[in-house]
Amino acid sequence: MILDTDTISYYLRGDENIRKKFILHRHELASTTINYAELIYGLKCRDSKNLVPKVELIFENIKIFTFDKNTARIFGVLKAILRKKGSIVADMDLMIASIAMANNETVISNNLKHFGRIEGLNVESWA
Repeated sequence: MILDTDTISYYLRGDENIRKKFILHRHELASTTINYAELIYGLKCRDSKNLVPKVELIFENIKIFTFDKNTARIFGVLKAILRKKGSIVADMDLMIASIAMANNETVISNNLKHFGRIEGLNVESWA
């Protein structure tokens, strides 16, 4: 289960439903280096220094997937397919989706609008 940036953000804001899901699935949780970058960027832009240690703690205790050569190939194929369909998905979201597909993982995100455009991707919302 790859936690998307929005799901981790809900957790950081104290969303009780998300917190319960984190506890229930604690041994299955994962995320990506892309999500880590998005979170750090967002926190630095908002000057939320107090949340950086919480993000670090989360990422120290879950599996982290990276954007490797196989994932890059999947990204390229998906981006070309989506372009031909006239359907745009932000590159960061497409990178996260590519990592999930390369590792047979489900993306946990409330962003069903974007992730739902990617054929073959398993997406689940906890929000």
